Amino acid sequence: MKISSKQTWISGIMLAIANIIACIVGFHLSRHYKIIPDTLVHLPDIHVGHADMVQMISIFAVVFILQILLSHIINKSGFFINGKRFANEYFGFLNAYTVASLYVFLATTINYDPQFVAIIGVLSTLFYLFLYLILAFSWQKQSVMVSLKIAIFSLLKKTVTFAGVFTLLFFLTPLVLGKAFTSDRDIANQITQIRIWFNPEPESEWGLKNLYPGIKFAQPVLVTQSAGQLDALYVLERTGRVMKVSYPEDNEADVILDFSDKMDEIEMENGAVGLAFHPDFPVQPYVYIYYTDTRPANGQLNQLVRFNIELATLEERNKSETLIISMQREDDGFHNGGSVEFGPDRMLYVGLGEGVHPKGQELSSEVLRSGIIRIDVLNETNDSLPPQPFKYGELGNYRVPSDNPFIGRDDIRNEYWALGLRNPFRFNFDPVTEQLWVGDVGSTIWEEVNKIEKGGHYQFPVIEGYTTTGKSGWEALGLTEHPPIYTYQHSAYDRAIIGGVVARGDKYPSLKGLYIFADNYSSKVFAMPTDENKVENVNTIARANQYAQRGVSSVKQLQGGGLVFTTLGTASEHGGEVLLLVKAQDADADIVEDEGSKVPKNYDETITAPLFAVNCARCHGAVGKGDGPDSSMLGVPMPDLTSPMFHNGKSKDVLVSVIRDGGAQHGLSPMMPPWGGFLKDEEIEHLAIYLQSLPEKHHHH
Repeated sequence: MKISSKQTWISGIMLAIANIIACIVGFHLSRHYKIIPDTLVHLPDIHVGHADMVQMISIFAVVFILQILLSHIINKSGFFINGKRFANEYFGFLNAYTVASLYVFLATTINYDPQFVAIIGVLSTLFYLFLYLILAFSWQKQSVMVSLKIAIFSLLKKTVTFAGVFTLLFFLTPLVLGKAFTSDRDIANQITQIRIWFNPEPESEWGLKNLYPGIKFAQPVLVTQSAGQLDALYVLERTGRVMKVSYPEDNEADVILDFSDKMDEIEMENGAVGLAFHPDFPVQPYVYIYYTDTRPANGQLNQLVRFNIELATLEERNKSETLIISMQREDDGFHNGGSVEFGPDRMLYVGLGEGVHPKGQELSSEVLRSGIIRIDVLNETNDSLPPQPFKYGELGNYRVPSDNPFIGRDDIRNEYWALGLRNPFRFNFDPVTEQLWVGDVGSTIWEEVNKIEKGGHYQFPVIEGYTTTGKSGWEALGLTEHPPIYTYQHSAYDRAIIGGVVARGDKYPSLKGLYIFADNYSSKVFAMPTDENKVENVNTIARANQYAQRGVSSVKQLQGGGLVFTTLGTASEHGGEVLLLVKAQDADADIVEDEGSKVPKNYDETITAPLFAVNCARCHGAVGKGDGPDSSMLGVPMPDLTSPMFHNGKSKDVLVSVIRDGGAQHGLSPMMPPWGGFLKDEEIEHLAIYLQSLPEKHHHH
């Protein structure tokens, strides 16, 4: 029996539509069901976002349509004219399906989920069979049972041919590679190299150069200049020191301040985080610093203080500390905020994270948290107001500007300038437009860039990025809400934004007027336009040599136009750097560590415990119980590392492998990223030893 050209095109279009529907339905089913049981092959859970889903559907649709057209040309007959034609068409589909799967797996950056791909195959198979039965009945007046028998017999007959055997073996290739990728590190490395070859990073004209290769700073969180002083930089170390170093180069750093005695163990996100010079420095020789006092006798206090750094001796400078704001906070140490900046109006702006509050106290009328405050520490306004009473700390040596947006409201303290920010770690004013730009560090999915407006609310905790969180706000304030200008979703390494600056001046012509910011984990430096209300894409312009939470911690533009960065280095040794953005040909090559910089071979818990706190505690909790502040957002149950049951049957080598390779390669959650290449081999080994010690320290029956 022959079918018309019209019928041929109808059946071809129906096949194409059926395959696309299989992709869409498969995406939603794969989020709830497993087509490949763990008893057959244990595969890790992979999160495929909507953007990846759209890209996958596009790839599969293009390949399927090309296969349908090619099949029609080769077979020169209607798609379902008989059983043989059906078998040829279906085996052609299997080849196209495999090609699309391999392309997604090897040539794209999409998270490859074998469950999703398998469901596409099963649904497409069912659709093919269903269409054959329907069309055979409609066009050939053939009963469903007869058509089904013919279809099965034709498929079995095709299977024993050379082409059929080749197709079936080829069809199994993506599943075999997917399993090998998660279980064999050598194969995973080879596949990764193929992916890199297909997806190279675009070359940039810029790179980073270590300004002071002879100096290793102790976790530098900020580099800055004072007003009018072009020949020096000041570096704030997280440990509680301020170092002065000549610019553009020097071999020594002078200790200007050392208030490390105000802190006990520096862990999580505590320590010194923000610094700003008096606008009239050095005539007014004051520096304003924001840090966390972690001494056990005091609990945890977030302190905004002032020092006089003109005094003759280090001891005198240290004793000149003057309290401005002291705030009680929870003991977990996370989400302090960090930026301290004088605005063009000579008011002091301070970024405060949502963790700055004593347990159970959240209201904006009671505490200072989750926003930006604006205060007059210079006492230059005649109609300013004294601070309101404060139950959870101490206030002094400042007044509240009368033009702050919430003056007179009972539900918001007068100091606030903007609210609804999770952790505004770094912000800066554009010297031309005076616009305040902030990088708001997110939880487990989104990072944000925001332009701050007076009196605005930036939607946390109800919305992060452009997505609702399912959480309710702490209070109904009725403020104008502002979405972010740019947001990006977490990957294994892009996961902690470091807000930056709007590049001005003529030193970097191609970057002029762009917002330059970074990510702490990946240490990538990005550039984005500033004249758009919503930015979709940014450009990577450089990358520092230190990663994970050793990465970029600040971005500043100097008075001479240079863009400078700090990288933290490790918590266990002095390894932080101050970097300058330069032409790519002048940038540093990857740094090869010498033997003297390695972690000591002998295990030292006093070194490894802070390493765990800095890199692991956000998810695993301060002592490893799985109760970190981000644990509830991960979508997977967190193990209790303090439980003997967790360690039953797990050797140190097993723990080392999981830490080094990440969860996905061992059939565990991909939310556990691989740390190999980011932590040193000795550090990973010592972390495994530390994990094995947790049950004895913290397990309670």
